[in-house]
Amino acid sequence: MSPVLAAEIATVGDKAVIAPWGNWLVALAVSLREPILTILIPIIAGYVIQAIREVYPWATLFLSQGRVEMMLEAVVSFGLNAVQGAAKGKTLSANVAVPVIAKGTQYVIDTAPPAVIKAAGGPDGIAARMFRKLNLDDHASEQNVLIPALDRIGGFAPPSADELRQADEMVRR
Repeated sequence: MSPVLAAEIATVGDKAVIAPWGNWLVALAVSLREPILTILIPIIAGYVIQAIREVYPWATLFLSQGRVEMMLEAVVSFGLNAVQGAAKGKTLSANVAVPVIAKGTQYVIDTAPPAVIKAAGGPDGIAARMFRKLNLDDHASEQNVLIPALDRIGGFAPPSADELRQADEMVRR
């Protein structure tokens, strides 16, 4: 027996009485494991759930903005691919940038859920973000690129209350 796990507690005659403390401690820990876990796990779970509740609104905002940015990258690529004379990394003139923005924004309006469009700022917000992401020449401005692009975009119906509620439920799942 290891001296670390045993201790001399008495002497009877010339023989030492040794108590196996290690075995007792292991037996005690095993017998108390279930009651301790039964009490501690719910307490720890409660603290974890409370921490998640505190962070949840910020996490959904971060995830929503991340999705909008991913969508905008895809829309810019779509617009560049849909317009002849436009290419990624190429400086665009106002004549090429207007249809790139208009086609990209119209694509989002036609394919994305209304709640996503609203989160991106509506058609105006999407077009403005595309305008900022494109590599435009020195003569391009909001007056000769963004405003004509917005004039080319078709109608957009804002989301109804039911659509917004459904989108909110999807985010909370």
